[in-house]
Amino acid sequence: MINKDKIHKLSVYDVDDRMLFSVGADKISFPKDFFRVKMTDLVVVKSKDLPVLFQGTKIIVIFEYLTGLRMKYQTEVDLGSETQMNFHVGDGVALEERRRFYKVPVDFDGNAMLMVRDDEVTNFDPPLTIHFFDLNLGGVFIQSPEKEFLLGDQIQLCFIDGEMTLLCEVLRIQKNPDDTIKGYGTRFVVITSAQEERLSRFIFDCQLAERERRRKREEMQGRM
Repeated sequence: MINKDKIHKLSVYDVDDRMLFSVGADKISFPKDFFRVKMTDLVVVKSKDLPVLFQGTKIIVIFEYLTGLRMKYQTEVDLGSETQMNFHVGDGVALEERRRFYKVPVDFDGNAMLMVRDDEVTNFDPPLTIHFFDLNLGGVFIQSPEKEFLLGDQIQLCFIDGEMTLLCEVLRIQKNPDDTIKGYGTRFVVITSAQEERLSRFIFDCQLAERERRRKREEMQGRM
């Protein structure tokens, strides 16, 4: 059963392991339900702009606890709307290792506002243009046409039309065959529950857009 007092976050995925949304504990409640099978908990999620899923849609939910424990449940939607989702969970599976973040290909520009290197802060005025490629909840692969970074550099990135400002750390420098820098693999140093929720929705929207682009390409190829 769910340890309701120690929950830190809830993440919901579809059956293909694509994240649908993520919310903090303040968005979750466990009302009494006298009409369901024993040993299950009714979970009610209330938030803005939830993905609307039909009753019976199969989902995977993961509860993350303050202790670091993560419990995975397979279930289905009982009620779905833009502001509320209900489902029941029974027996779950403890995840020993944190799941890898699911990345989505993106293609847009953002900005670098500052850099921290060896405890020295460099402000970029005007901000540097940064090109974003693969994006997930753990980090992003970027290109920096105006400046070269080093391993361990921390960069404050601003993107999604200024909605998201996150500090990332350079973990990997990827080079082209001619030894020029192709880009930088980074991880987000700190991300709040609210930021993670907004980012997960943005990633989901990107996935839908990419799916639609592929569908249109396949239709065009079918007509040729």
